[in-house]
Amino acid sequence: MFNIDRKYIDTPLFEETLQSRIITIRSKYKNDPTLPHASHFGISDEEFDEYIDRKQDLLEWQKDMKRRGPLWLVILFCIPPVIITWQNKDNDLLFWLSFLAGALPCFVLWLIYKLIARQREKRLHDDRCERYIEALQQWADKHADKHADK
Repeated sequence: MFNIDRKYIDTPLFEETLQSRIITIRSKYKNDPTLPHASHFGISDEEFDEYIDRKQDLLEWQKDMKRRGPLWLVILFCIPPVIITWQNKDNDLLFWLSFLAGALPCFVLWLIYKLIARQREKRLHDDRCERYIEALQQWADKHADKHADK
C-alpha cells in the first residue's frame, strides 16, 4: 500500500560509543560471575572509569578532527590562490606557485595534528585497561546470544 523508506525508521538515535558499550556491559551483567572484573587486571574501578572517560574524549577529538579538519585545510589551501588571483591576474607562474604556498601550510598543520594525536594516544595508553576493555568486549560478544535468550 505505502512504500516507506525504512532507513529513517531503523536508524538509531545515538551512535554507540566505546564508553557507552563498556558501561552497558558492566552495569547490565554485573551479577554474572563469568564477567571479567577490573580487579582481575590489577586496576580499581575508579581508575578504569577515569581511563575510559579520557579514552572516549580522545576518540571524540579524533572524530571531530576527521570531520572538521579537512574543511580548514581546504580553506587554508585556497587562500593564497584567491589572493594572488585577486591581486595579479596576468602572471600564471605566480598563480601556480600560490598553490604550493597553500599546500605547504596544509601539510605542516596535518603533520602537527598527526604528531599531537600520536602523543596523546601514547600518553593515555595503559596496557592493563586496554586488556580489560578487550576482555569485556570479547565476553559480551561471546555471551550476547546466551543472554538474549533469557
